[in-house]
Amino acid sequence: MAMVAADPDGRIIGWNHAAARMFGAGAEEMVGADWWHVVPNEQREELRSAARASLDRGETTEFNFASHDEHGAVRQLAVIVTPIVASGERVGVLAVARDISNRVLLQKQLTQQSKMASLGEMAGALSHHFNNILGGVVTSVDFALASRDPNVQRRVMEKTAQALTRATSLVENLLAFAEGDYRDANLGEIGEVVIELARVVENRLRGSNITLIVDIQPMPIIEVPRNAMLNVLTNLADNAIEAMPEGGTLRIAGGQDGDYVVIRVADTGCGLDEQALTRIFEPFYSTKRPLGSSESMSRGLGLAVAHGILKVLHGTIHVTSTVGVGTELIVRLPVSEST
Repeated sequence: MAMVAADPDGRIIGWNHAAARMFGAGAEEMVGADWWHVVPNEQREELRSAARASLDRGETTEFNFASHDEHGAVRQLAVIVTPIVASGERVGVLAVARDISNRVLLQKQLTQQSKMASLGEMAGALSHHFNNILGGVVTSVDFALASRDPNVQRRVMEKTAQALTRATSLVENLLAFAEGDYRDANLGEIGEVVIELARVVENRLRGSNITLIVDIQPMPIIEVPRNAMLNVLTNLADNAIEAMPEGGTLRIAGGQDGDYVVIRVADTGCGLDEQALTRIFEPFYSTKRPLGSSESMSRGLGLAVAHGILKVLHGTIHVTSTVGVGTELIVRLPVSEST
């Protein structure tokens, strides 16, 4: 543990051997110097704020920064800043630093491994789905070529067109997940998009046991890519509908909350457990159907697409859920952003 003590004016009054090794300078050089120089320029104000909090209010603060050790190697350090108390008075500040470089490296490696595992799962699911589509197309075309019945050939052409449409839709969703530029010329006002969503959902729910509640309050005028945004909200509604196979209530609400337009899609369905909540935005992840089915692909990719589109639009999506009670997805778009 490197330990650096400073007086109320920020001058170093204590510097141990671990600090000399960690920061590449001995006590004879550092005692009497301003301790702000221990951290990089961009984090000196953070250290000053931590010191003031310790001296004025007796608070303890933690933060991380990078530093060069005695050999010039870059080290990731975790620092705790705490007050020095003598006779009941705060007379200085103590910073205790420890090297967390190995932990940071392991976290990066773990994140990379997780990404590669997700990529492998995505590739497997995608290959399986395209194989089903293309296999069906090849079989149907072979059957049509062997038949002289125009009606058979027409039906095969219709089925082939439907299969290729599904493949095209999947590729478009993959492009969306890759976070392309959705800010095309087809712009629409966010309020109109939410109203259109309500119309689409109302049509889909006809004859079902799901009750639709729409609560749209006045919203600021924000231009968004109409098709992309409608795709986002429709995916949220589709997931809500799928979560209520026995019926329930679907609520679509929109309005303003401070500097944000907020759109909520809530259901009274089965809800999600903690594990599902941590993976819900992964591509091709499904809580219901096995990978490879068309329903699974739609559900698993839809929320990943929504997340990617909203990120480009400087928006966010947040989910809260309770098993057996229901799920709410909350979309926030900044009013100040021009899309």
